[in-house]
Amino acid sequence: MIRRPALRRAPPVTAEREGSMEQKVAIVTGGAGGLGSAICRKFSTRGAAVAVADINQEAAEQLAQSVASDGGKAIAVQVEVTDEMSVTSAVRTVVSHLGRVDFLVHCAGTNIKAPILDMSLDQWNISLEAHLTGAFLFCREAGRQMVEQGDGGSVVLMSSVTATAPVPERGAYGPAKAALINFAGQLGLEWARYGINVNAVCPGVALTPMTEMVYSREPELREQRLKRFPIKREVLPEEVADLVLFLCSKEARYINGVGIPIDGGFLNSGFYQDPES
Repeated sequence: MIRRPALRRAPPVTAEREGSMEQKVAIVTGGAGGLGSAICRKFSTRGAAVAVADINQEAAEQLAQSVASDGGKAIAVQVEVTDEMSVTSAVRTVVSHLGRVDFLVHCAGTNIKAPILDMSLDQWNISLEAHLTGAFLFCREAGRQMVEQGDGGSVVLMSSVTATAPVPERGAYGPAKAALINFAGQLGLEWARYGINVNAVCPGVALTPMTEMVYSREPELREQRLKRFPIKREVLPEEVADLVLFLCSKEARYINGVGIPIDGGFLNSGFYQDPES
């Protein structure tokens, strides 16, 4: 069991202290996952209604129920992000149940491990479709709804430090994450006129349940990674959620079309830096 650093408990949220998101609606794809669930909960603490969009219906429903039991408002929406009809239906469901869409956070994706020489076309396509095609479909449908509403919105795409620091045997994952940064820039240019800002977030290694499961199988991996991190720990999902919520806040309206690392200085250190140097 990895000891997580203590996070200072925030005081109760008030509109005066920290922009309330009451009457707002957020869609989080991959919402039942490690990062997605933290983001869903963070939106709820700000007063936003949340649509937990995930291929895993059971997990999405469990999270929505948990958010509701904590006093928030959430619905579960099963969706296959690479299927056009499924995405269109999901956004319509959100609007039907919650009335509108103000924020979209695209966390859905996959991380296939395979060297390029051994990678199949199916593996390549699965990775690009989950990350990039899923982002395109959800952004298009949610964006149309935001434009129709006429009062702006925010989109955050979950990229990664691997967008600029390639990792061996992740030959499809890195390019897909890099493309999301470019896509955020494209959307940021096209949608600024509608008051919609679009950005990408680039976490380093996040301490999600999946990461902890990998460490349980490969305990030496964490030790090797920590040698490369200026801040000697992983980023917490709650810290990624903090950045996402900031980018969706009124205070971040002028931040648009960029990829923002949240990596504890990892990219500055160099991926293959000699830990003894």
